[in-house]
Amino acid sequence: SMAPTRRGRGLWHLYRWGRARAQQGLRMPVERVRSGLGLRRAYLMIRAEQAPNPDSRVRLSARRDALGVPHADLDWRLADQDKQTVSAMVALLDAELRRVGAGSAEPSEWLAEGGTQWPQDPTVGNHPIGGYHHMGTTRMSASPRHGVVDEDCRVHGYENLFIAGSSVFATGGWANPTLTILALCRRLADHLNSRLGS
Repeated sequence: SMAPTRRGRGLWHLYRWGRARAQQGLRMPVERVRSGLGLRRAYLMIRAEQAPNPDSRVRLSARRDALGVPHADLDWRLADQDKQTVSAMVALLDAELRRVGAGSAEPSEWLAEGGTQWPQDPTVGNHPIGGYHHMGTTRMSASPRHGVVDEDCRVHGYENLFIAGSSVFATGGWANPTLTILALCRRLADHLNSRLGS
């Protein structure tokens, strides 16, 4: 595996550049030969956020930075539902491809393995493949028993403390959360303006 260092990323980008150049010149001739032999295959890559997991935690560490601020320790736990969702999607795709006579979908072996762990892609980092946005650590809920902020992003039990960002998400969508974060911040700004009589 390749360490996610600057040198490792540089080597990975060099490899990708070389592969892209080779594919540009060889892809079409090779695909024509493979198609003529009946060897047609496509690979499916799934991008997904994980389901909210109350066992996951972000805690303050005993380690501190140069200014004395504690580091954050992330304890990110995957759940059975995460693998089951991907397996169900592959099964549905397989059934539909077979129904229309367009082929089949074959799941990767790791989906059948026990446990909740996903494989890692060392060319990207030392984390499991898939989406990995830190969300939901101060999640929104009508009740302080189930969340940190209310529907107005106000921290339960505090009159003048608000949080805006992906930490208040009750769950995540499939894609990058930036636009949702911006919409949430805009909504909170409107709410605070109305409270202040602006």
